[in-house]
Amino acid sequence: MNLSLFELPRWRRPSVPAPGTSLVTATETFAGPVRAAVECVRRCLEERPSVGASHAHVLASRWREEPRRPSAPSALQAAWALVSMRIVGRSVGALPRDASLRDAEAWFVGAIPTPSCLSDAVVEFADREAARKLETIEYDDDLRDLLPYVLDAHGPGSRASVMRDPRTGKARRAKKDAGVFYTPADVAEYIVRETLEALPPEVDPPLVLDPACGSGVFLKAVLDLATGRRPGLDRLEFVERRLHGIDIDPLAVDAACFVLLHECLRSPHRGPAAPPWSQWHRIRCNLHVADALTCRVVAPAGHQADDAAAQTDLRTRLDNCYVEPLPPPGDTPSDLFSRGLPLGDVFPALAEGAHAVIGNPPYAAIGPRDDAAALTQRFASLPARSRAAWDHFPAFVEMMWRLARPGRGSSGMVVPLSLACSRRAQMTATRRAIMRSRGRWRFAFFDREPHALFGEEVKTRNAIVFRADASGRPATETTVETGPLRRWTSRQRATLFETVDFTPLPGVPIAAGVPKLDGDVCARAYRRLWRQTVRLRNMCATIDSCPPQDAAAQVSRLHVFVAGTAYNFLNAFRSHRDLPEPRAPWSSSKLLRLGLATTPEADRVFAILSSRIAYWLWHVTADGFHVTRSFVLDLPVNDKLFAGPAKHALADLGSRLWQQVQAQRIISINGGRQTVSYRPHASEDLRDEIDALLIEALGLEPAFQDYLRKFTRTLLFVDEHDDTRRRFTDHFNDGGKPWPE
Repeated sequence: MNLSLFELPRWRRPSVPAPGTSLVTATETFAGPVRAAVECVRRCLEERPSVGASHAHVLASRWREEPRRPSAPSALQAAWALVSMRIVGRSVGALPRDASLRDAEAWFVGAIPTPSCLSDAVVEFADREAARKLETIEYDDDLRDLLPYVLDAHGPGSRASVMRDPRTGKARRAKKDAGVFYTPADVAEYIVRETLEALPPEVDPPLVLDPACGSGVFLKAVLDLATGRRPGLDRLEFVERRLHGIDIDPLAVDAACFVLLHECLRSPHRGPAAPPWSQWHRIRCNLHVADALTCRVVAPAGHQADDAAAQTDLRTRLDNCYVEPLPPPGDTPSDLFSRGLPLGDVFPALAEGAHAVIGNPPYAAIGPRDDAAALTQRFASLPARSRAAWDHFPAFVEMMWRLARPGRGSSGMVVPLSLACSRRAQMTATRRAIMRSRGRWRFAFFDREPHALFGEEVKTRNAIVFRADASGRPATETTVETGPLRRWTSRQRATLFETVDFTPLPGVPIAAGVPKLDGDVCARAYRRLWRQTVRLRNMCATIDSCPPQDAAAQVSRLHVFVAGTAYNFLNAFRSHRDLPEPRAPWSSSKLLRLGLATTPEADRVFAILSSRIAYWLWHVTADGFHVTRSFVLDLPVNDKLFAGPAKHALADLGSRLWQQVQAQRIISINGGRQTVSYRPHASEDLRDEIDALLIEALGLEPAFQDYLRKFTRTLLFVDEHDDTRRRFTDHFNDGGKPWPE
């Protein structure tokens, strides 16, 4: 599906983090007054027992039975609905500035004779006050761009927002518990574009499913991309026929429906337009309140054609008359959420699966469930032995093939980086399931510093994962392509996704982790190291942990210490000597202490851990922050690889390097605790010699040394045009002069 004609708007979009901007801050300009208006209306509606029936008359699903969740009480849903009606009506130019909520609902319902109206229960004062608050915002392109975030009922919930305003703490806890974060528009658009372009030309337009649709960021991105390709597109028809979403939160489903309605009302209609109420419900047929963990694709039961005809008939009736809501469910919400849900029963068009499965799944713990045993049978990523530690998102990764159409499916999701590097049982099981799933898998990785994929409020490391099985018949094997752990600054974000590419990784299983590789030279080096049988642990006489102050008190030449975290270098050192009096208590994080039998062996271990190869391998296999005991001990290097002269040369280089890096000692106070680290970057000539010895001993190609120099420089500089990072450039250009502390 060629989407190259799509062009982003030319103004700086507030839905995309940029230098000096924030998605949360931009959203709050609009969302603060909106939530205040909702709260004003909610307080009024809470006192009216009839609001539940009124909400059902106006907005309840007309297509399939859904649970009524206690977490979304009718008064809150009704308040958000009334405010959303007015925002959408004002934004599309259908309502004047002085419109009340009653006016907004009258416009929304049109000539449809609903038995009752939500606004009937809103007293005049509350109506006027809510409308006044809603007129403090601008109904401009920025609002239209941010609408999915503005209508997000959770509000701001980031750590940074709580630091700025403690009153947002409740929202943050709610979002953290649900695993909900704002997905920037450029992330959604990149995933949508890559996912749809992997489909064959005959699948145009595709059937799309977002199993955790939230307020519709990804579904809006699909509609925007399709509209960019076909300027005359009938948006309502496209949404009805092609876009489908599931979410466990009724407020989110309502919001997504208003977001898509807003986009449809902005396009010219052919002939007389149905009232917004009718269009809203036509869209609502494709959005369903459900627990996606219960959804599955089963063999079509033969009634999908009848269901599709019934859905078409329902939409026709919705255009012309009032349609009664479905009766309240007889089951409890937990029964409805735990019951297995064949996808075709809700969306007849998806009886055989979706062409495209997209989204940003929840990053939260699953918690206790009555159907846990059934989920263990359904999902390989939910192993019984780790039930207490289940996360949601691995099951959604499985949906990338379980809910996709075999031979005609493509998927894309953004998930935590732990999918690639965590050794937890659930993540290992997920990667094994990926290897069994077949199809073409691609992994793109994104660091959290200097800037993060979700913006500065949500500092996470992420992976964007794609899967394609679109050759016309189900794939018979699994192929894996991977990329580096990318760092960037906000000024580079406009071109970030244009630079993403992938490196094939044949012949290497990924159960232990997905390596983050950049190019064929890098991939060949990784495969060579992966096949090594020697390990650094075999050089060590003793292995234990110690508090950091022991490295200051102990001056033995037979130890090498390794800190438990890293960023631009692995913090390996021999001991702390001649330290000034501590300015704060020592950090409570323990060090890994390696005891060696002789001083030359300690020198060699220090040289190995200070090499670019060790740092590169850590960056390729770890999470970009933690330096685990297993990583250090399993480094595929030890004395057995070196002949006598090379062994002596490596020890000499390690000794000389330690003498030099002591001048690069950094004493830091973080959280009131002192840490000490030693930068090796001022000794590039010695690291060159160490790398050359290791490359020869490991049988790696000489071109890998040039790659390592470029790799290190790229990670240090990130953006050479950024003045705040100029000290790295100056350091390299001045021949390795010491950096100021």
